[in-house]
Amino acid sequence: MKFYIKTFGCQMNVNESEIMSGLLTREGYEWTENPENANLIILNTCAVREKAENKMHGAIGEYGKFKNKNKDLILAVGGCSSEKERDEILKRHKKVNFIFGTRNVVDIVNMVNRAKRGEKFSDFSDKLSDMSHDLPKMPNSLHHAWVTIQYGCNKYCSYCIVPYTRGFEKSRDFEDIINEVKDYAKKGYREITFLGQNVDSYGKDFGDGKPKLDKLIKEAAKVEGIERIWFMTSYPSDITDELIDTIAKEPKAANYFHLPVQAGSNNMLEAMNRKYTKEQFYKLVHRVRSKVKGVTLSTDIIVGFPGETHEDYLETLQLIKDIRFEKVNIAEYSPREGTIAAKFKEDNVSKEEKNKRLMEIVEIEKNIGREENEKYAEKIIRVIQEGKTKHGMHFGRTINNKVVMFDSIDEYNGKYVDVKIRRVSAGPLYGQKIADETQVDFKKEDPTLKIFD
Repeated sequence: MKFYIKTFGCQMNVNESEIMSGLLTREGYEWTENPENANLIILNTCAVREKAENKMHGAIGEYGKFKNKNKDLILAVGGCSSEKERDEILKRHKKVNFIFGTRNVVDIVNMVNRAKRGEKFSDFSDKLSDMSHDLPKMPNSLHHAWVTIQYGCNKYCSYCIVPYTRGFEKSRDFEDIINEVKDYAKKGYREITFLGQNVDSYGKDFGDGKPKLDKLIKEAAKVEGIERIWFMTSYPSDITDELIDTIAKEPKAANYFHLPVQAGSNNMLEAMNRKYTKEQFYKLVHRVRSKVKGVTLSTDIIVGFPGETHEDYLETLQLIKDIRFEKVNIAEYSPREGTIAAKFKEDNVSKEEKNKRLMEIVEIEKNIGREENEKYAEKIIRVIQEGKTKHGMHFGRTINNKVVMFDSIDEYNGKYVDVKIRRVSAGPLYGQKIADETQVDFKKEDPTLKIFD
């Protein structure tokens, strides 16, 4: 049997699709790039925004048509939209064979076998205890691996569907995670990213209530062959001084923090049920920047949240200008059924005003990005080459998450490359590859970044 998996949404979904692909391949299934040739199609869905959910319904309709030619085709739907919609998917889409949850992807082979026997079902059992480092996986990269360390979310931000689709926070066993990192290192992987809905709360459920991401990074850094360690996504009030100190001192830890602030107004932060104030966020940024040299920051912003006044919006603008994030992910608020905010009496910001605010932030962020990138002009910086864009240029990433475009060959994928920056933009840097990989541990020489004058 041939299988095809369509993945929507976050890196957690990507990692879970890699696990399902590995399990199916071990069972004798063969991956196909063409869904029309597949005997099994799995949609791994996202529910964070209404647009993502609409994509799921569209994909079910699109792939369901293949059953007209192949009546034995099995169509399965998993992920966050599956958790949110539950049996409504089976009622609305008759061609779906089964639906499953976010906590039982490890049981995919058993569920497919049930479907092959003619069962039509939904299965939302919790199999997280079966997650282990020795599960087979089919990563999309040959040098970078996603490693999920924490599941679920306990925050219940008023706009967010994730706690309802991913469940309560649960941390993976410490040693099992390190064994997975070792497994990847033995296979030649050089970069890992630790994943979690609130990744820096990892380990708080082990009994003492203390986060342990800093300890996990230190232990992973001891693994020979691993060159860079990333983590996402953070929750600002969960970031500890111990974690900041670890990023500052550990040569393999990336000098990068994604800090989703969502709004710059305390009124909006309270309405969103974010458990910090604007002032606390400013202090966090100061702590990070004072300790981690060359650090870059990114964030998430929601515009037009119910009750957001023009004054609230201006406070958000001011925060963006003050902190000068390298990247801002911006979304117009849209209610998600089942969340607290969806019950608010009115969504008082018009669609036109939401779009206007969004576009203004986009322009401000473009200007900030271009200005911040100017410091790299005519510098030589080191990247790990990741691959090729659809336009034919290769690209790599610095240890502080700057994306660099340049001409190269595929043989350098996964290797260090030194690039002289010839042109900057509001997004990527553009340069010329000047040297082959060397064995220099550049972060020990210069903890900010390897930049040569």
